[in-house]
Amino acid sequence: MNNKTKTWMQRNARPLELARWEYLFEGGSRERVIQYLASYQNEDGGFGNGLESDFWLPASSAIATWSACQQLLEVHATKDEKIVRNLINYLVLSYNKEAEFWLTVTPEHNLYPHAPHWHYTKDVQSMWMYNPSVELAAYLIHWSSEESEANKLGWHVIEKAFTYLQQVEDMGFHEINNFQKAALLLQDKMGEAKKVLAKIHQLAEKAINKIPDTWGKSYGALPLDLIHNKEDLLYHQYRALVEENIVYLHKTVTTEGIWNPNWDWGEDELNFAVAKQQWIGIIAINNQRKLQIFQ
Repeated sequence: MNNKTKTWMQRNARPLELARWEYLFEGGSRERVIQYLASYQNEDGGFGNGLESDFWLPASSAIATWSACQQLLEVHATKDEKIVRNLINYLVLSYNKEAEFWLTVTPEHNLYPHAPHWHYTKDVQSMWMYNPSVELAAYLIHWSSEESEANKLGWHVIEKAFTYLQQVEDMGFHEINNFQKAALLLQDKMGEAKKVLAKIHQLAEKAINKIPDTWGKSYGALPLDLIHNKEDLLYHQYRALVEENIVYLHKTVTTEGIWNPNWDWGEDELNFAVAKQQWIGIIAINNQRKLQIFQ
């Protein structure tokens, strides 16, 4: 499968995803990943230009910038690198003080091709809540010096996010992922780490779809969407389910060594055909990493 997937990536993936594939699985250059990632960065330091393949807004946005943060962390980017310094500056300047979030979706999203779930409506932030703000705040802290404005802003958002976390009983799995990644980045710096991690664990356990027969038939969290390594407490609790998820990945791979997204753009089939091709490359990286960690 790996060789077939690699061939597909070389023939069809965006240069960015191919560079990530080569870095993660073949000892490729981190500089190439940063070079291609930088092509999606705007003059204000934020990211746009279709980096997140489900919306094509050229202007900078919180979600595209969040995607860039994850990829920069993947290549161990440091706070001294220009791409990171500019990104941090964008986050400080684009924070919405009135809402106390980075706005997940803005009216401008509607002006360009996008998946239905990225459509802006007046009250849409109440659906997204701290996705991706809690994770963006963690990156601010991770890539800034302790006394800086960026660091203080990061902790302000984290405190509000963790208060909200303790109050909710259910959470979508993408937002749980945001909290998981924020807690992982900050675990050595958090005062109430055990309490925070316990609540994230509880919400993740509730969100996992534990019925293998239903996997792939709806857009829900598979075990490997919320269990990220063998040190995870959830792994020990649901090891059999994780192994079932590995089997599922092997069963659902195509003859070309790829996996298709399990969502679409509704009636906008033409633009989705482009987005789908890009997503296949991203999903291939994500699934190959899962197989690498758990097999």
